[in-house]
Amino acid sequence: RDWSSDVCSSDLDDHFLINPMGVLFEEITASDLIKLDVDGNILSDTSRSINPAGYTIHSAIHIGRKDAGCVMHTHTSAGLGVATQKDGLLPLTQMALAVIANTGYHDYEGPAFDLEERDRQNEQGKK
Repeated sequence: RDWSSDVCSSDLDDHFLINPMGVLFEEITASDLIKLDVDGNILSDTSRSINPAGYTIHSAIHIGRKDAGCVMHTHTSAGLGVATQKDGLLPLTQMALAVIANTGYHDYEGPAFDLEERDRQNEQGKK
């Protein structure tokens, strides 16, 4: 089974939408999404919580890549297989070649609760 961790969409005001904690991807509706700012303030009228690690990872990308309209973070079987390879995604297929130039990596540091990791992610993204 493939599990989706977070899906976010950004607008022009440094706000983004993130799925609530504990809701399976296939169960989420548009009204379930929670609006945040890049500082982690919840702007939606909701009693639900968010995944703090999801916030850290997605806010890093939205801060560092203003051109990214949507950021997706998944834990698919295929993605996990690529992540465990020393050299990451290899240019072995046409599908790999279609995305390899826009693929970035960040070494795993454990659950992403530390906002300093967000700065390291953005520094790596500039390389």
